[in-house]
Amino acid sequence: MRRILVAGVAALGAIAVRAGDGAPAARWTMASVEDGRLQDARGRHHGRVHGTLRAAPGAEGGALAFDGSTTLAAVPAAPELSIGRGPFTVAAWVNTHAPAGAQRMIVAKNDYQAGRREWGLMLDADGRFRFYARGDGWKTISGTTVPKPGEWHHVAVSIEGGRGRLYVDGKPEGGGDVPAEVVATEAPLSLGGVRSGGRLTQEFHGALDEVALYRAALAPAAIASLADRRPPPHKVEPPAPPAALWEGGALPRAADATALPGVRFRIIKPYEFGRDGYRFLHGVALAWHKGRLYASFGHNRGGENTDTEEARVRISDDGGATWGPAATIDPGDEPGVGVSHGVFLSHAGRLWAFHGAYTGIMKDVHARAYVLNETDGTWERRGTVVGGGFWPLGEPVRMDDGNWIMAGIRVGDGDPAAVAISRGDGFTTWDLVVIPKPAGLKMWGESAVIVDGKRLMNIARCDGKQPVALVAFSEDYGRTWTESRPSNLPMAASKPCAGTLSTGQRFLICSTTSDGGNRRSPLTIALSRPGETTFSEVFVIRHAVFPEGPGESHERVSLAYPCAVEHDGKLYVGYSNSGGGVGRVGEGRELWNNNSAELAVIPVAALADTAAPAANHALLDALESPGLFRGDESKGCRDPMLLRHDGALPMFFTAGEHATKAVHPHLARRTSRDLRTWSRPRAR
Repeated sequence: MRRILVAGVAALGAIAVRAGDGAPAARWTMASVEDGRLQDARGRHHGRVHGTLRAAPGAEGGALAFDGSTTLAAVPAAPELSIGRGPFTVAAWVNTHAPAGAQRMIVAKNDYQAGRREWGLMLDADGRFRFYARGDGWKTISGTTVPKPGEWHHVAVSIEGGRGRLYVDGKPEGGGDVPAEVVATEAPLSLGGVRSGGRLTQEFHGALDEVALYRAALAPAAIASLADRRPPPHKVEPPAPPAALWEGGALPRAADATALPGVRFRIIKPYEFGRDGYRFLHGVALAWHKGRLYASFGHNRGGENTDTEEARVRISDDGGATWGPAATIDPGDEPGVGVSHGVFLSHAGRLWAFHGAYTGIMKDVHARAYVLNETDGTWERRGTVVGGGFWPLGEPVRMDDGNWIMAGIRVGDGDPAAVAISRGDGFTTWDLVVIPKPAGLKMWGESAVIVDGKRLMNIARCDGKQPVALVAFSEDYGRTWTESRPSNLPMAASKPCAGTLSTGQRFLICSTTSDGGNRRSPLTIALSRPGETTFSEVFVIRHAVFPEGPGESHERVSLAYPCAVEHDGKLYVGYSNSGGGVGRVGEGRELWNNNSAELAVIPVAALADTAAPAANHALLDALESPGLFRGDESKGCRDPMLLRHDGALPMFFTAGEHATKAVHPHLARRTSRDLRTWSRPRAR
């Protein structure tokens, strides 16, 4: 039997007597968890704990700490836990361990995905306490206090007659209308987050104590008496500073970012539900193999990530201008199994494919391998090659130690980023390495990896509320990693694509602008200077509104889940396009990621040219004097013009010399490669 006990719990009657408005309908002292059971001191509404709640010093003796990622307590639905027509009061002692930036639920009665929405008391993304009640839409009541991590605050909301009032530390901070009736549902009551559709969301990071519900609107004096103490604070370590991933000055706004020149666009697979019956399409992967361009994707006649998903492929013999018919790599023909998108690897004359697969809806996630039979075009199954929840998302990259590394996500247990490492060139056995993450970091760890000798960098997406790139580092070919942590580079919550170009520039493809938030447009590429490890330029590959085409154009399109492969002087970028939902049909999950698959072909020279101006500016800034030619009484120069050609910087200018009373002008040139040293003047 497993038990957590916290000493010093107040007697059952203490709160009720001090309140003076009758006993609570339910009261969770947060003092003990026995065999995963959270006790209601009133004896009627016990709950179950998900994850491991940790004992912590409380406001009334002891409290329970939630890790902000995997922990939750849920209580079965009951009429007393719903507001109905009121009156009603909810009260709790709250100690957040995290700064503002995400919604963190204290106590609620909701299951969003099931359409069961009633009420919730949370610490909102702006750092203020806020109460939500559902009627014809959400009604809210907001506080003004922004708590510091580690400090205890008493929060209460009383409701009566369609009006509500929010109190912090016994003082009223906000009031407003609430629905005359909050309709009861079968949603469970939850503490420390919400379980919606089987997934945790709005997870609370910190400690909770003395959570109570009353079937009465407590008077202000009664609420003040509940908050008549100042409990000692918790010691909370400050968050680590953001990792430096961007060093390019002010990041451009989406409308101001420069569009890359010379990009050509193609359609890999349009959304054609009326023609082929497929709704879901996502996760384009690309590979050049023996002069042909291959593109794969997850495809589903039903809803996203259901067991009717199929791994599909198309082939182009003209660089993506036209495509052959869609064929199936694996239809997921085992009962209850879906096979979705993945990645390619062309090596030693063979084309491999590695695809994410699962049972039911995202259960038992694993990676399967396939090899192209080039005689008949079918794909030979090589079975499961990575288990443990791993879904491959980045093309394997060979490392200097002879092994290959493939970036992805480990689905489950907080959904961290992960990599799989081969054993040499054997692609049927891979070792799974899960990248650690700090408690409380919410992420959906789809990731990419950049290899630089034994030093590796993993870039992963955060959750749907934090538009920031997460980064982790390895110094031993991916065997051990630092924790994933936020960087200083904004990035929409979408699968990133990253790597190193033949020019020596690192790249990151996603949606990365200063004002983009989690909007999956425009599709951008961030670039480093050659040999550098941080990004310093961002360019637009494609805006959402793109009337010149080809491709779907709409202000609400999502341009997401990119994949890139360099070939013959061009960078081929595949991506999903939602079309803004125009023309899509279905309900619920059937409408998720009803995408077309598109292709952008970028001249690598256009990317290489972007590094030169910034590098030259840096050199100019370092020059004490940019003087190239000093005149005197008999000679001078004017009209300089600086060019860039084959890595050199020729400077042309008009030189003139006095000969007796005549001036003899002529064209001259000096050349440099570093803006510091220059050749002798040469007449042209």
